[in-house]
Amino acid sequence: MDGKPVRIAIVGIGMWCKALATVIQKSGAFKIVTCFTRTKAKREEFAAAFQCDRETSYEDVLRREDVEAILLTTPNSAHGEMTVMAAEHGKHVLVEKPIANLVSDARRMVEACQKNGVVLSVLHNQRRLSGYRKMKAMIDAGEIGKPVAVETNFSQNSGFRLTPQMWRWYEKGCPGGPMMTMGVHPADTLQYLLGPVQSVSAFFNRLCLKTEIQDVGVAILQFDSGALGYLSSNYITPWVNYCNLYGTEANLYFTIDLPARKPDETAGQYGDTWNRADQFSELYVKRKGEDQKRKLELELGEILREEVEEFTHCIRKGKIPETGGQEGIRSLAVILAAIRAARSGETVRLAGVLAE
Repeated sequence: MDGKPVRIAIVGIGMWCKALATVIQKSGAFKIVTCFTRTKAKREEFAAAFQCDRETSYEDVLRREDVEAILLTTPNSAHGEMTVMAAEHGKHVLVEKPIANLVSDARRMVEACQKNGVVLSVLHNQRRLSGYRKMKAMIDAGEIGKPVAVETNFSQNSGFRLTPQMWRWYEKGCPGGPMMTMGVHPADTLQYLLGPVQSVSAFFNRLCLKTEIQDVGVAILQFDSGALGYLSSNYITPWVNYCNLYGTEANLYFTIDLPARKPDETAGQYGDTWNRADQFSELYVKRKGEDQKRKLELELGEILREEVEEFTHCIRKGKIPETGGQEGIRSLAVILAAIRAARSGETVRLAGVLAE
């Protein structure tokens, strides 16, 4: 990449953090300066693997003048305070989705970054899949006519690996369970495709797990346009990730079938698989008057590399993040509205959630 690499610190070291760090390192757009997590052994291991320094506190990371940006892959509930602290130290922030667990925390993040003139980018990578880019282009060109309905489900059985020692086990740490960790992806992509969601109805249940969180959720969305949507996510079934979009002139059928992670697969290898998710995706169209679906050709991109390199363009060239704070808030609001709707049995309007 042209230009001076962005000097970044990696904060919150887990499997997905290592996957992203591998992409960051390979891109050449960054220099990993240092890292921090509370567990000494983890930060020692990370520092050795990525040839960077390690700090014994987050405050020590922020005090380093050679750190320009922070990658935050910490628990959702920590995003708000850690982002505000980073902004107040003049650090740009690349934060894992969801942006936060509360709209109020997310707004503090946005305001702090704006006040201090730093970039805030949220890692919503799935809209960058070639299938979604193609769907968006076809909608905008009027090729499917008027979009009237959409169905999407992003689920996997990782809930069976949860233990009481993990923050995702608890409602306070992970409100909405799989809907917050996975369903927030389609909450972003559906609004990317069809515009803002207006209201949400929902049902959540705990069917298999012993967790505090519920393990399956279903939401019915009404968009400002009048289109209707179905969004589901669970922690207890084999992998599924699809989006079917129905229009008056054509229907679109998109699936992403990533290979299951092997027991001996490293975080870097797993991240590379996600980065190349276009290779495991298929998009079909069925037009009015046709009897069969037809496969559409998709370009092969690198979704993780694209999103992290965009972050450097925002820092170096003043580009606006595609999924910045406001996009992160709108995606979060859909999930919070679904949680509230499931608890109350009533339809919840997003305007009320966004006003909090």
